[in-house]
Amino acid sequence: MDTDNPEKPEFASYRSYWDFAKRVRFQQRYVWDEHVKAFIATVLATLKDRDVLLRRGTVFFRAQRGIEYVRFRKHDPDEPSGYSAARMKPRPNRATEGRANASGVSVLYLGSTLQTVISEVRPWVGADISVAQLKLKRRLKVVDLSRGHGRSAFGSIPLGHFLQGTPLTLEQKEAAVWIDIDNGFSQPVTLSDDTADYVPTQILAEVFKNAGYDGIVYKSQFGEKGYNIALFNPDDANVINCAPYRVEGFEVSFDQIGNRWFVPKRTRSSKAKRKMAGSRRKAGK
Repeated sequence: MDTDNPEKPEFASYRSYWDFAKRVRFQQRYVWDEHVKAFIATVLATLKDRDVLLRRGTVFFRAQRGIEYVRFRKHDPDEPSGYSAARMKPRPNRATEGRANASGVSVLYLGSTLQTVISEVRPWVGADISVAQLKLKRRLKVVDLSRGHGRSAFGSIPLGHFLQGTPLTLEQKEAAVWIDIDNGFSQPVTLSDDTADYVPTQILAEVFKNAGYDGIVYKSQFGEKGYNIALFNPDDANVINCAPYRVEGFEVSFDQIGNRWFVPKRTRSSKAKRKMAGSRRKAGK
């Protein structure tokens, strides 16, 4: 089986997401072949139990780099203030590239905590940040893409599959593919990214939107409790306040992701050979 089967539904491989990503990044992005169409249909067919309802009136956060200074009374000094409500919403038709939106397509990115949204804008120590609170205007149905966060699809596959070629079950392949989808959305976005990297998740975001969802929820890489929320319609939330913040410091965490290499030790015999070779060169002169 080399093509995903939405009728069953069953993914062809635990690597189906990466096969899809490779095709839309490097082969055909806008006109899908049968493999991409089958993958998309299988994703929709396996969406079960990922619906989340966000209640009307729920408040989330949104951060932007920078603040402004305003004078509240004529003779008072300028005071720091958060950006205006209009500036804290994405500009129509002028949005920059993101994990859930192509350039020009406005999506409202929110977060569940202050730490999450401030960290997501990649500030430096001493940076001034405007943070707004936004309230949902209606109940929204979103896709939960947080379940596989931080897990490895490869690590979820039984060792017997690689050693003895034991076939994977439908459930094992499905779990691995969704782990990859979840992690694809939670990868941090930086200005140095190749925007082609966003294409797979941008396509999936549009697929979810076309399927009737109002947005997606995915885990943030910054903080264990933080979530990101991307709303497909920026008008689904209103700015209710905004305040200025200053970044005072960072807590850095890290993991070694590969083996350490070492400079080979020089043996006594190799040192003697180099000394002898040096002596010969001098004698030759």
